[in-house]
Amino acid sequence: MDRFLIDTVSPQDELKALLDSNGVDHSDDAEGVRFILEEGAYKWETVCRYSRTAVLIYGIYPFETQQGGEIMESLNKINGKLIRGSMILSGGRVMMRTSADLYDVYGAYEAIARAIEYNAGAIVKFWQAIHSIDTKQGFSIKQRTEIRKEEAPY
Repeated sequence: MDRFLIDTVSPQDELKALLDSNGVDHSDDAEGVRFILEEGAYKWETVCRYSRTAVLIYGIYPFETQQGGEIMESLNKINGKLIRGSMILSGGRVMMRTSADLYDVYGAYEAIARAIEYNAGAIVKFWQAIHSIDTKQGFSIKQRTEIRKEEAPY
């Protein structure tokens, strides 16, 4: 409860408190946090970075796709349906990017939880559509979590 007694919000502390209280195994680096989420047969990596007043959430599909018109057209159609984030293509990886704006310390925990849930929901909802567009299995989750920040596409 001490974290509610401060005047400013620490995006890093709020995210870690959320993950810890929900039993989510995560790894920290100097810039953020990485963890694995899964829903049914789907399993993907989520990476969170921080700004001064927000947590930036990147859900990363575990397969590669070719850069080109077909994937960009599909991402544009998907982005037309999304309200709180967008699909982006970076380094051959499709990512779902959302953010949690932290306006006050009392709503920070809930804002981060909602943003992660929205991100995960979009990843699952559009999994088949993304996977069907000229993709190939890209990386194993274990290998991906060991990639250093300077090698990451975001």
